[in-house]
Amino acid sequence: MRKIICVMLLVLSPSAFAKTCADGGNVYGDLSCANQALDSSKRELNAIYQKLYTSTQYKDEFEQSQKAWLNYREKQCNGYIAAEASQSQGVGAGLITKDCLVTITKQRVDYLKTLLDK
Repeated sequence: MRKIICVMLLVLSPSAFAKTCADGGNVYGDLSCANQALDSSKRELNAIYQKLYTSTQYKDEFEQSQKAWLNYREKQCNGYIAAEASQSQGVGAGLITKDCLVTITKQRVDYLKTLLDK
C-alpha cells in the first residue's frame, strides 16, 4: 500500500496540488486560497518596497508613506469591511476580510510598480 501512495505522489505534478485554489470548492478552501493569495501579495509588496527603499534618497518619507498605507489597509479591511462582513455566518466574515486585504495589497503593489518604472 505504501508503494502505491509513493508512486502516486511521484506521478502527481505539483500543479495538481495548486489547482485546489483555482477549482473553488467550499468556504474553507476559499479561505485557504485567500490566505495563500495574501501571503503571495505581501511577499511581492515587500520585494518591491525593498527595491524602492534602497533606490530612493527619501527613505524617511517613503517609510512614513508605507506605514500610513498599512494603517489605512488595516482600518479599511478590519474596520468597515469587517463590520459589514459580520452579517456573514461561519468563516464568511474572515473570507471577506481576507479578500479585502488581498485586493488592497495588490493595488499597492501595482502602484509601487509604477514608481519602479520611473
